Amino acid sequence: MDDQPALPLDTIHLGDCLDWLRSLPTGSVDLVVSSPPYNLGKEYEARVALDHYLQQQRAVLAECVRVLRHTGSLVWQVGAFADAGLLIPLDIRFFPILEDLGLLPRSRVVWARTHGLHGRRKFSCRHETLLWFTKSDNYAFDLDAVRVPQKYQNKRHYRGDRRGELSCNPAGKNPGDIWVFRNVKHNHEEQTVHPCQFPEDLIARVLLALTTDGAVVLDPYMGSGTVAVVAQELGRHYLGAETDPLYHEVALRRLAGTPDQGGRFPNLKTLRAFVALRGGGAEGYSFDVQVGARPTEQERSRIYPEEHHRQELEERLTYEEEHFTARWRGVPAPPPPHGQHDRPANTQHNGQASLFDD
Repeated sequence: MDDQPALPLDTIHLGDCLDWLRSLPTGSVDLVVSSPPYNLGKEYEARVALDHYLQQQRAVLAECVRVLRHTGSLVWQVGAFADAGLLIPLDIRFFPILEDLGLLPRSRVVWARTHGLHGRRKFSCRHETLLWFTKSDNYAFDLDAVRVPQKYQNKRHYRGDRRGELSCNPAGKNPGDIWVFRNVKHNHEEQTVHPCQFPEDLIARVLLALTTDGAVVLDPYMGSGTVAVVAQELGRHYLGAETDPLYHEVALRRLAGTPDQGGRFPNLKTLRAFVALRGGGAEGYSFDVQVGARPTEQERSRIYPEEHHRQELEERLTYEEEHFTARWRGVPAPPPPHGQHDRPANTQHNGQASLFDD
């Protein structure tokens, strides 16, 4: 172990991840979390045959498993492979690969949202998955760090020897395996020039639950640097790789938190944080995906927590199912929740786009 190379902490390698991973010491990382290219033919990835794609992914995952500590975890966030009208959920194909590499399955988290591409000859895909595997039965999991509010606060036992005592944890409940963090798209303060990036809150939940202070977090497909940004904020070390020079630069700019020579930031969130720390207004600054004439101040922004989106999702799906039932049974349809019939699609409200805008 003494002759192993030093771990390049708090750096992002510009280049292919596989050779870079092979240079890392064995058993040196506490968590691997990433969203690999989905092989959907987007502008930032090459379209290759599915079998070849999975072979490439297996090689990368084998190195990720090697560098994981015995107590480490791997979280692989994937969507679906679509081709000529077919849709193959990638988690189905990744599951046996990860098991064959010796990892143990812990959770399959569904990241749900009600917007995205519209299907015409199949149901529209409205979720992606996070596969959480561990290297052993001895792994980190801090539930208290990620608890969410109980549905019924201060609920108590109403009979028996424990009558009157709390029947739930006063600190909150387990968030479960259905997450509804809002996707980073238009009008989201974290949005960069990268077309697909993690919400910082989603990565924060993963890091808080599966690592402790000072842990080492690896993302082999760093993209615009969300994993590194959140790790830095939470007192974890990060390292990763990114092949695209533009996204690599965006990640470094987010980590630096300062404007470039032209007074530009990689996103609105970085700009706002800089202004809040420095004092004064946002005049004279701009950000890469800015649409309006000037960036808005932090106090004009309203960021909703995941619980808000979870409730909104539940209400919307319930309405859609009740509306369908009413239509085919020939009975009056229920009213839309939250007066959504009063707001046309794609209308912005409270500084954000609706969860249900397409």
